[in-house]
Amino acid sequence: MKSQIIISLFLFLFFTSCSSQDTYCNERFEYCLDYPAVFEPFGSSKSKDGQIFYIDGGKIELLVWGNVNGQNRTLEQEKQSISQNRNVEYQTINSNFFVISGFENGKVYYLRTEKTPTGFRSFEIRYPKEEKDKYDKFVEKINFKDKK
Repeated sequence: MKSQIIISLFLFLFFTSCSSQDTYCNERFEYCLDYPAVFEPFGSSKSKDGQIFYIDGGKIELLVWGNVNGQNRTLEQEKQSISQNRNVEYQTINSNFFVISGFENGKVYYLRTEKTPTGFRSFEIRYPKEEKDKYDKFVEKINFKDKK
């Protein structure tokens, strides 16, 4: 009985933290990202273009970054570049963003890239394939917004 209470409490706390949001803002590329508060920041790159977040010591990863479009690539060209050497199971593109998703090294990945006036901003979430149903809902809670 005691173990059922502990498990129930853990699940309640886990799903409560999944529903609350935090925001990461990047000064260099002038974007913000809303993400589930259950992710813990791990560190920024030396170039200050993004951040890595983890759950459970890296079992689930969230990466976010921006980059300058120095080669003046189209969104389609950027998608082709990022998709190279990846197992892409799903993809979509419109005038503002593209998404690719698939499986790599036993994990699901979901990558979204948006075009900005000066380049691109992207996030990628990776989680264990066997827990796909559990973590797919995280994707819906991750969103870019312009830094004000």
